[in-house]
Amino acid sequence: MCIFSQPVQRVCSTRIFARHAGERQVLVYEMRLVSQTDQAMILPLPTRGTDAEAVRFIDLSARPQFFEDLHRCFPVAASGSRSPDGGRRAPTLAVHRVGAFEASFVATRADFVRLDPRFRLDDAVWDQFPAYEGFGFAVFQLRAGDARVHPMALSFRTRDTERLFYPTAHVHDGTVHASAEYDHLLYVQRSPQPRGWRDSGIVLRDALDAEFFAAPGVLDLVDPDGSVAGRGLSGELPNEDTWVDGS
Repeated sequence: MCIFSQPVQRVCSTRIFARHAGERQVLVYEMRLVSQTDQAMILPLPTRGTDAEAVRFIDLSARPQFFEDLHRCFPVAASGSRSPDGGRRAPTLAVHRVGAFEASFVATRADFVRLDPRFRLDDAVWDQFPAYEGFGFAVFQLRAGDARVHPMALSFRTRDTERLFYPTAHVHDGTVHASAEYDHLLYVQRSPQPRGWRDSGIVLRDALDAEFFAAPGVLDLVDPDGSVAGRGLSGELPNEDTWVDGS
């Protein structure tokens, strides 16, 4: 789930990468956000434990084009498409901000009282998501404006090493809706790649140059000897998180 603590005017071009790394799950999240107020984006995470090591934030400000790099791994199809979901969309938005957020780990719902009131969420919203009881939360404090923020990256000690978690449910206006408008590309590294996803068919080390792997934080996130697969979520869809089976 992607939760905003205040109403937003627009969220689009969301891209999420995930993979397992031992007992931890890696997650990279990017979107374009239009907001008239400073606010927080809250990502519930199926964490195990509440200690400081349950979540580690990874600074990707040196590689803001991380998702463009993954996009280049996919071969150009006969249709001219290079998109992992087979469509014609290409990530062409410029990066308007780098280092635009502060990140913190909130171990339990009760710990939200320690945040600025602007960055909290009403208990009535949380009560509609009993599945998040026992989850931890990554909180990114964002400035007002119209921006694509550089990718927000982290790893967390996961309670579910058999499945990968994508926070794709929406709360954008303080209300939980049964369905939502999606504009997402999801990326994954796992073996085997999930059924129904488009596999790039080439390992990252052979598809990307040394500059990509030399950027701080990148090797904490990707497996250079694995390929990447992708799928799109677009249009009006059930408002729910996405789980992907497999190690």
